[in-house]
Amino acid sequence: MPLTTIDSFNTRVHQLHHQVVRDLAWCCFSAPMMRELPGSNATIFPLNNDQLWPWLNALDQQPDALLAHITAVKSTRLGIYYETLWHFYFSQHPEWELLQHNLQVERNSITLGAFDFLCRRNGEYWHIETAVKFYLCNATSAEDARNWHHWIGPASHDRLDVKLARMRQHQLPLHQTMEARTQLQMLYPEAGEWKSGLCVQGYLFSPAFADYSPKFCNTNHGKGYWWRLQDFLQYQREYNQMEWIILERHRWLAPVQISDEEQATSTDFFAQLQLQVGEMKRPLLLAALKKNNDMDNYWQEKWRGFVVPDHWPDKNII
Repeated sequence: MPLTTIDSFNTRVHQLHHQVVRDLAWCCFSAPMMRELPGSNATIFPLNNDQLWPWLNALDQQPDALLAHITAVKSTRLGIYYETLWHFYFSQHPEWELLQHNLQVERNSITLGAFDFLCRRNGEYWHIETAVKFYLCNATSAEDARNWHHWIGPASHDRLDVKLARMRQHQLPLHQTMEARTQLQMLYPEAGEWKSGLCVQGYLFSPAFADYSPKFCNTNHGKGYWWRLQDFLQYQREYNQMEWIILERHRWLAPVQISDEEQATSTDFFAQLQLQVGEMKRPLLLAALKKNNDMDNYWQEKWRGFVVPDHWPDKNII
C-alpha cells in the first residue's frame, strides 16, 4: 500500500547525483504545504518555474559552490539547512537578488523579529518567510483532520495551527510595523511596496492507512503515513515486501537515493527501531526503498512514514 503521493518531479530529482542538489531541487519544486493562508495576502512559494532545471542540472555537474555554501553553516538543524538552501537560491539564481537575510527589527533595543529574506525580482521587492515542517495527524476521522490543531510535530513539541498563527500574526506582517517601515525606507528608499511571500514546505503524515488533509492545504503536498511501534512491527510481519531505511534528519527533504554499498552497511533496522523508538521514545522517519531498474546499483525512495512510541503523542503537547 503506497505511503506517499509521488510528485511528478521525482523522476527528474533522482537523475541528480548529489543529495544537496536534490534537496535544492526539492525546495524549488516540492508543493507548498498550504495553498493559501486565510487572513494573509502573502503569495505562496515556491513559484512554478520549469526553467530552473537547466540551472539545477548545471549545479549537479559542478556542485562546489553549493557544497561550500552549505558547509560554511555549522548548524546541524534541519530548519537551518533548509533556510541555507533558500539562501543559496536567492543569492545565486539570476532571476533574484538577495538584499538581506535575517535582518533584525528592534524597538527600544528589544528585537521584534527578523526578516528571513528580503529580495528583489523584476523590479519588485519581496519579504519572504520560509519554514520546513513535518506534522502527524492525531485525528480519527477526515472531518476532524481538517482542523489544524490535530496536526502535531513528531516530538509533540509544535502544532500546525500554532505555526500558521505565528506566521500570519507576527512574521509576515513584520514589514508593516513602524520600526520596520522606517528601517526599510532608509535601506531601500526606491522600494514603493513590499510584497509578502510564504514558503512552508514539508510532509503531512496520516494514520496508516488513512488519507487525511487539513483545510486549505495544497492537494499535492508531501504525504506519508505514521504508525505506533507495535502496529508497524505487526504490519511488517504481515506485509514485509519492501526494504526500509531510517532517514537521519539531513535526509528528510528530497526523496532519498542510496547505493547498494550504503544499503548493505546500514545499521540493523529492527534493532534500531526497538532501541530508538521503543526504549529511547524517539520518533523515526523511515523510507521504503526499491531498486531502480535503470540504475542497478541504486535504491530509490518510493514511500515514507513515521514510527512513533506506542503512547504517542506526549500529553504535555502545547
